[in-house]
Amino acid sequence: MEVFYEHDSDDRLIARKDALELSNWIDHLVNNVGELEILINIAKKLGNDDDMVGKLTELTLENKLHLGVFYRYKSSMVNLHECEDMECDIYYVNKHEEYRNLYRTILQASHKLKEELHTQILVKL
Repeated sequence: MEVFYEHDSDDRLIARKDALELSNWIDHLVNNVGELEILINIAKKLGNDDDMVGKLTELTLENKLHLGVFYRYKSSMVNLHECEDMECDIYYVNKHEEYRNLYRTILQASHKLKEELHTQILVKL
């Protein structure tokens, strides 16, 4: 658990909060990839059409690619401490928001496809 202190500067608090949030995103995406791989096997065993298996496989690959993007972003966060002016700080704040939106987009796509598969499973039961 991350602990924040009163003596930390605002910049340091924001950087630590963003790094913690990014770690959570990465953990969630790693788990999401594992879940998608299980769902691929379930879809195959249920005899679902190849279209669903293909969609799940494609989404799994996209999640893996996005994980790489998030890992690269995590390693670039070290540069945040080198900022010396507000323009640099704002750049990293905006970058983090871009990654937050990407994360949200990934989750929405995953949720939509999982819901579609769950509906197909319910129809077959």
